[in-house]
Amino acid sequence: MKRFIVLFSLLFTVYGSAIDLFGNFSLSGDGVFYFQSATPSVKNTLPAAQKGFGEVLDLEFEYKGGFFSFYTRFHNGNGSGGDKVFADYLFANVNTMADDNTDDNYDLKLLEAYLSFNFFEDRLNIIVGKTEPFLFIDQNEFANDEISQFIGKPFVNNIFFDVEDRYSPLVGFNFSFEKIELSGYVQSIEKHNVFFDGREWVIEETGVHDFSTNISTGFQLNFKTDIRGLKGNYRFFVYNNSFSHFRYNADLYNPNKKPNTVSASGFGLSFDQYVAESLGLFARFGKSYNRLHDYDNFYSLGFYLGNLFSSKDSIMCAFTKINSSSESKVKDEKHFEVQYRYNLSESLLAAFDYQYVQNLKNYPKADLSVFTIRLTLFF
Repeated sequence: MKRFIVLFSLLFTVYGSAIDLFGNFSLSGDGVFYFQSATPSVKNTLPAAQKGFGEVLDLEFEYKGGFFSFYTRFHNGNGSGGDKVFADYLFANVNTMADDNTDDNYDLKLLEAYLSFNFFEDRLNIIVGKTEPFLFIDQNEFANDEISQFIGKPFVNNIFFDVEDRYSPLVGFNFSFEKIELSGYVQSIEKHNVFFDGREWVIEETGVHDFSTNISTGFQLNFKTDIRGLKGNYRFFVYNNSFSHFRYNADLYNPNKKPNTVSASGFGLSFDQYVAESLGLFARFGKSYNRLHDYDNFYSLGFYLGNLFSSKDSIMCAFTKINSSSESKVKDEKHFEVQYRYNLSESLLAAFDYQYVQNLKNYPKADLSVFTIRLTLFF
């Protein structure tokens, strides 16, 4: 399977674009190869430095008709980089590329398969099928794609909503009218059982879906700007996930007292704005309710600068601060990321990325340095 991934990606690199199979059907995707190393500043109490290679391959099959379209995406990948060990010491992980991978096992997964219907001259789009809520909320022009932009979680998605994200059956919509876009979704979530496993109280997925009991919902309002040709987006969204969650400070070890469970809810902001032809700014803010995490809210700020030394390169830089709740004993988690990108061709992108994380969870004096080299093939 590993040889198949490499050969398949290289084959499509030659074409440099999607392949039209027949009629309105097309095949496209991307292949990512990366090396990542993560080194903690404290060596006697934390795991040793982690380093290794990883791969990601996504194949997309699409049919586009006049009234509706069909989209499906298969995923195959291996490796988790620094997250293999240090994800347990962070609230926001450092390798979003590996989120859908199965470590040390090249499993082929059908992640997305949905129908899309268009109405009112494409102003209204309705989607039915299996996909994730990020198709409808929390987009960002400069910080939303881990295979071609930032790699660290705080600069890809809202970190609180990301915990609730999953590929599952849903119904979603997107409606646009001039400078305003309204989007949302209702998603079915697996039923969850709460029980004591002999050591602690746990929440376990059952594999059974029921729209009437466990659902996730989200809605977003986007104001679009166009100032002398410089485009921007100003998004506000809310979400709620009704299935059972433990609070972060719940007592999970008393077999005689079942902990109370609550739903997950919050809101977020996601802004992006071009301020010059090759310069863009972005910002995010997120707030979580019901004391589900040690952290209460976060914000991130960053910029994109193109045509740095030539028309083929660019640099991206961002900072985030994840603020702990007033009752929590952990310190605020801070992330910094800078990335230099160079387009080797229309279908081949090289990137050199550095992340610095301060205040690891339960290790407030420990920092983490992460280096990544990424090669992305688009086809």
